[in-house]
Amino acid sequence: MFSSGIEMYAIAGVILFVLAISIKPLRKTIGLLVVILGAVACLTGVGIIIGIPMIIVGGLFLFI
Repeated sequence: MFSSGIEMYAIAGVILFVLAISIKPLRKTIGLLVVILGAVACLTGVGIIIGIPMIIVGGLFLFI
């Protein structure tokens, strides 16, 4: 069905994004989860490249 695992994750991400925008409690939950995962990713030097944008996007989901 899917030629690679990346496509499956992309589709799941789009579905979560649409749900997060449409349902406020889910948006806040996903925002908090993304902030926490971004903070954990920032613990490594290379993870800072991914972690800081995750914290920013999670903050947008959490506070908007």
